[in-house]
Amino acid sequence: MSFVYVNGSYLPPDEARLPVTDRGLAYGDGVFTTMKVSGGAPLYLEKHLKRLARDAAAIHLAVPLGEVEAACIGLVSRLGMESGVLKVVLTRGTGPRGLSSKNAAEPSVVVSASGLPGSRPPLRAVSVFDDRGPLTSHKTLNYLPNVLALWRAEQAGCEEAIFISDGLLLEATASNLVGRVEGRLFTPPLKGRVLGGIARELLLEEGIVSEGNLPVGISGPLYCVNSVRGIEPVAELDGQPLRLDPEIRNHLDEPLARRSRA
Repeated sequence: MSFVYVNGSYLPPDEARLPVTDRGLAYGDGVFTTMKVSGGAPLYLEKHLKRLARDAAAIHLAVPLGEVEAACIGLVSRLGMESGVLKVVLTRGTGPRGLSSKNAAEPSVVVSASGLPGSRPPLRAVSVFDDRGPLTSHKTLNYLPNVLALWRAEQAGCEEAIFISDGLLLEATASNLVGRVEGRLFTPPLKGRVLGGIARELLLEEGIVSEGNLPVGISGPLYCVNSVRGIEPVAELDGQPLRLDPEIRNHLDEPLARRSRA
């Protein structure tokens, strides 16, 4: 039997409900995080909770971290889940009509589970000018620019879109980037324009990559890096083929795989 955690209860999905007055629905007033489950445990749960708290603080939203942590562990246990994906959604809760949040109720916490996505062949991508604004570096529920960027990519027959600004690659719609420039592996610095992913953080901790700029005219290799999907090579950007290198991909994969087994 499947379950969803909603505000203190584990419920069948068709019984899980949030009020129509919830500000997450009305205004995208909330944050989220998505994590991989492996070996019956949420991977890097502490790192995900830390980022969730940071992102919530950016919109002045308190996080019941103890509840979120217990809900993640409890849902995995109740489902007997060995592998898959958890998604945590935190909203400001219910409130009266209007933008003011001063009369909002307690935050709403939703944790749901799904299967792992299937592997994909090397990706084809299009570039999209980045005009997402100052909350880009936080995982808020206002993800419409990313949704529309991916829609543009799919309309062009591609699998991914990459945001660009000032002649530089920034990130993909749901992944960080790692690319090789002058013999070194770089990932774009955050600088309020890039969302710091967990897999990106791990690669930096391992010393596999360094922060540095990726020019729009990069010849490859170029990779999308995501804690759920792992390392995905980009084979084409705006119709131009990029060089692939299986050895570099394996070099990036190894520490993520090793630390997921720890």
